[in-house]
Amino acid sequence: MLDDLPSYDYYIPSECYITAFEDSRSTNSTSKALSTIDVLLPNGLVACIEREKNQTLADLRYILRKRYAITWPFHFLSITHTFTNDTDDLLLDEQQSFDTLGLVYPFVRVSAKGELPSPLCKWLSSIDQSDMESLTQFIEQLVEWRDTTIPQEILHAPPSISQTILSNIDSFLVYVERPGKSFSCTQTTTCQELIERILNEENKSTLEYYNASTAPMLKFSYRNEFLLTSESYPLLQYNYIQECLQKNIQINLQLIYIELPIKSKKIGQTHKNNNNNTEPDIYQSTTKRNMSININKETTLNKENDSNQQLLPIQPLSSLFRFTFRLRPSLNAKQTLFQLHSGIYYGRQCLFSFEQVTWNNTFTEEIRQNTTLPIANLLPGTLLCFALTNKQSEIYFLNVSLFRSNGFLLNGPYEFTFNLVNSIQNIANTKHLYPDGFIGSSYNESTVNKYEIKLTFNSQSYRFYDNEEISEKLIHIKMPTPTAVTTAKQQQNHHESSDDVANGEALNYLLGTLNDETQYMVQEPSWLSDCSSAPTDALPCVLHSILADIHRSILSGNNNCNTTTIYDKLFSMYKLIDLWPPMSFEMCFFLLDCTLPDAHIRSYAVSQLARLSNHLFLFYIPQIIQAAIQFEHYIDTPLIRLILKRALCHRAIGQKLFWTLLHVNTRNGRVMFELYKTYCSLTISNDLQTQVTLTLKLNTINQRIRSTNVKDATSMKQALLTRLRESDENSWRCVSPLDTGCLLGSLLIDECHVYDSFMRPFKLVWENALNPTHEHFELIYKIGDDLRQDVLTLQVFRLFDSIWKTNSINNTNEDLSQLQNLHMTFYDVMCTSDTTGFIRIVPNAYTILNIYHKFNTTTTIKRNVIYDWLVTQNNTSHKLPVGKTTRRTNTIGIAGDTSEATVPNNVLVKFRKSCAAYCTAGFIMGLGDRHPSNIMLAPDGRLFHVDFGHILGDYVKFGNIFPRETTSIVLVEPFLYVINNRKQNDTIDYRDFIQICLQTFRLLREHATSLFGLLYLIIYSRLPLLNSISNLNYLRQTLFLIGDKPYETKHAIKAYKRKIVSAQNDTRRFLDWIAHAFVHKPQR
Repeated sequence: MLDDLPSYDYYIPSECYITAFEDSRSTNSTSKALSTIDVLLPNGLVACIEREKNQTLADLRYILRKRYAITWPFHFLSITHTFTNDTDDLLLDEQQSFDTLGLVYPFVRVSAKGELPSPLCKWLSSIDQSDMESLTQFIEQLVEWRDTTIPQEILHAPPSISQTILSNIDSFLVYVERPGKSFSCTQTTTCQELIERILNEENKSTLEYYNASTAPMLKFSYRNEFLLTSESYPLLQYNYIQECLQKNIQINLQLIYIELPIKSKKIGQTHKNNNNNTEPDIYQSTTKRNMSININKETTLNKENDSNQQLLPIQPLSSLFRFTFRLRPSLNAKQTLFQLHSGIYYGRQCLFSFEQVTWNNTFTEEIRQNTTLPIANLLPGTLLCFALTNKQSEIYFLNVSLFRSNGFLLNGPYEFTFNLVNSIQNIANTKHLYPDGFIGSSYNESTVNKYEIKLTFNSQSYRFYDNEEISEKLIHIKMPTPTAVTTAKQQQNHHESSDDVANGEALNYLLGTLNDETQYMVQEPSWLSDCSSAPTDALPCVLHSILADIHRSILSGNNNCNTTTIYDKLFSMYKLIDLWPPMSFEMCFFLLDCTLPDAHIRSYAVSQLARLSNHLFLFYIPQIIQAAIQFEHYIDTPLIRLILKRALCHRAIGQKLFWTLLHVNTRNGRVMFELYKTYCSLTISNDLQTQVTLTLKLNTINQRIRSTNVKDATSMKQALLTRLRESDENSWRCVSPLDTGCLLGSLLIDECHVYDSFMRPFKLVWENALNPTHEHFELIYKIGDDLRQDVLTLQVFRLFDSIWKTNSINNTNEDLSQLQNLHMTFYDVMCTSDTTGFIRIVPNAYTILNIYHKFNTTTTIKRNVIYDWLVTQNNTSHKLPVGKTTRRTNTIGIAGDTSEATVPNNVLVKFRKSCAAYCTAGFIMGLGDRHPSNIMLAPDGRLFHVDFGHILGDYVKFGNIFPRETTSIVLVEPFLYVINNRKQNDTIDYRDFIQICLQTFRLLREHATSLFGLLYLIIYSRLPLLNSISNLNYLRQTLFLIGDKPYETKHAIKAYKRKIVSAQNDTRRFLDWIAHAFVHKPQR
């Protein structure tokens, strides 16, 4: 072992670690001891590192990683010290100088791989501890692979990739600072191709020295973001390059040589186990554990020879499921009388309901619960649900999976803690129970009243089939491959209305299955009995149909035929999944809720999501996290492993995961949060902690300002500036919570101010730390508003834009070139809690109301104001003085009058396309509260909407009596004036606008399943206006998919066109805008 590690100075056996009370006689001189630091490694080797002035433990960590390849997550521990603290010998503050650590001798110890200062998630129940061990083992292997495969620079500064490339650009220039030359790139140019051109055209001797351990990489000069050479993304797919081209600014790159990860064998690792470079599989160890490891924990005897390990399906029907429970009281409870409700559920369907039990919050004897359910009919995924209620409407719930992760039925005693029901955890109760709530006991230190229950299962060690046995069963099942029709769009080639049948019938049936309301009960689709003719995205419908048969078989009675039917149907589902072709990512979310709890089904959905690239995974992260924290039965599952794997290997995904889980107390959420925080690396962890500290400071400042009696804007701004100056200038520097590529530099305090609204949001302006002179970052920090709805709406709009761009490129049967770029404007929103968050301000954009104020008018009757503002922003030779509008000889305008300033055609095109895109998007999503302060316009003609507090047809009302709006399509006269270029309606430009509206609507209707799949799991997040399946009914109405026989496409397009025409003459919108402009007059 010493031959493999020649860099170390001397060796001490691990059992001979010195302590403060031992006389350590060193062979080194006193002067050498004072000038070096000894680091004791886990295998007994000691690394002797030269000591420098003001050296910190962080510096020491860097040296150990570079020189000795110690890359696993470790902690520094003191061996000889004079201090006492709560962390014993653990040294947490790595920024502290080595001289101030209080060490008797400059000797520290490095923790071994997997050695943590305290057990992670020690609050977990005993049933979850073994899963926690296996999950931690997987994470350690993953981190070891990551640190020997992914360069640190890429890990800390990953790229931001768009879903689509920027269209209508044939070539563009990028400037590389070293060697100081511009290079022409095309639509297909990749990062690797550009690097090769740079190295070929320039003399290598003039560039930085490099060798076999380094590699050339490109980095954006003004962003903390490297470009990938390992992926073949075209440069036009990088978000920052798209942003620069749209703003018409120079793209600056740097050629940097980075050090490649060291792939050598880790310390203390033998040659036999040296497989560091193998990427850990999210399925491999879980499958192995299911087949052997946990089985060995259950018993030391062989499975085939042990009578206690019996398969459930072969058990006699006389063997019924039963258990006992005992409640433990809470000493702090104000109420002493509770009602205990309990039941057994599978896929949110009740299999057995127990009688209600009255409990007076005292110790009870064990209560025995018997059922009529044969254990042979119990399937993995079955839940035992409890709920405690009292007269004060204080409700506690608990859901326990009856099977362990290894497939064994619960056996023996287990203790759990009830969870307090709140508005953000569950949709609705079923007979006072919450089968759609999360599994297990949550972690919440702030809970005063803790009610515990002890469950005892006295059954034998019954088990379900393992993966090997299931595979053998599936071999004998013959089933036609469901590939006759792969998509609803392909059906349209055979029958004109087939896509309506596939979309409308499938959605109606699926939503009817997921919802208990009778209004959704519709007939089964015509293709449901023959899966070979079903569209690919119909898999959830097919599985729910089979699951309904399983439920009926379980509830129909106790006979052998029913048991056989149950398992035949179950294995037919497994076989169908194995044969089913890949479906859209959005439809996978229908397979990850509580209605399909089977692990085999969930694994199929995860295998589809595993195909996502990192930028697409980041796009779908809200839905993926929601599925994991609420519906995963165990803490070590392929889905949780996939999330942690992506988060630990991609900083942007990890930062999103951190902020999403920061205030989540569910069992799975806390486990993922603790593991990510422990293994994400010291640098990233410190950056995240800085962001948390920044938000806490802003919360405190906001509370102090709101507590004062200051009302006017000037005084509020002065109070904010005073509070900001109280903090150290460097404390505001951090990685942006919205974007890991943005490094926030100095806070420009004089440019910050408080918005004049009830919750007093802040406008904060930072310098770009990488370009402080020419670029600023403007953010809004809001307190008191739930921004999750804004995040969801912007995500849906991005999905719309991706659908339009993708179809404009791939569609060869129709000219959709106008949809390649509809100039939609997106901005970043990050929720830091349920009531706080950051919003990035779109630079150089103004609300419609601001534009009217610039012309000293408070009325929206003047239809030429927006046009005239665009003239002032785009015609430097015809600048209009502020407050003046151009004179018109008539109300129509004179075509071809060159004496008047006009808006450039490219600006008009952007306005027309963006207005059409938001008309369609707003109509489908049912945007409300569309007043002139919630619609913005950029000087280049891009129109966009902001503030999505009212969606899905939730229109603001006058005095809560009647709505101020009747439609979500905003097409007021000033907009039409720009669209028609000052001419009357029915111009060529107007017809192009209508065509874009209709084309965008038709494409979204054809991809309706993607929209519903994206929104479905978010229902369980309990958003204010999206908290029930019935809320999705609004989308079916706007897409004209409602009813047993949905509209055909051509009729739906005609109906939408009528909506557009009626929006042009919307008197209620006209009056609402006048009232809003009058109320919000500019301050004089």
